[in-house]
Amino acid sequence: MENLAGYARVLAQARVKQNQRKPFLGKAYLKFGQCLALWSYFFSLGGVLGAKYADKLDAFGPAFLGVRGEPYAVERFFTEVARNISNHSLSQSTTLFDYVVADSMKRLGYLGDTVDFFQKFGMEKIKAETATEVAWQYAENGAALGAVYPEELRKMFERSHEAVPNENWERARAAGLDIPQEQDRLSYKEVEDGENEVFMTYCRECCPDLYAVFTE
Repeated sequence: MENLAGYARVLAQARVKQNQRKPFLGKAYLKFGQCLALWSYFFSLGGVLGAKYADKLDAFGPAFLGVRGEPYAVERFFTEVARNISNHSLSQSTTLFDYVVADSMKRLGYLGDTVDFFQKFGMEKIKAETATEVAWQYAENGAALGAVYPEELRKMFERSHEAVPNENWERARAAGLDIPQEQDRLSYKEVEDGENEVFMTYCRECCPDLYAVFTE
């Protein structure tokens, strides 16, 4: 499939620019802990919107990810990606953040436990360009999972928004994760409506032909 512009990449560039640190000398960067939180957001974003537009993937692919192909190419690709995630990376307790952390550990070849992983890598510098590209990749993974296995994505979302012990939340913040001081408890419907509103605004302004498909 051909790579073109898409909402996920545009948004990733904006979010990274908003959160990056720019030294007087050298390239802009994010801390790895910031990236984990950012990438989890993009995995969730892709999942929620992928589930919503699972029946319109030929339009969703180019609008959200900037990928095009022959009819049903996005569906076939999403099916392959989602099956791999479901079969090899998820359990009955996996949250959205858990998936991103475990996948990041695999990417780095790290075999230790999660707490040590945060302590070792949480403050590492990640180039802004790398943070953007990986955010897009997680948006793609989330979109595939949401489109093909929406109930599985929904369960991950619900687990992700359960309250966690305050000491664990504070430990994650101390490790450098860019998360709010207090936990949010937004419902799936609230998140879906909010994210879809912004996505539709992008489509209406940047790809009106695809916007017409989503609203027909």
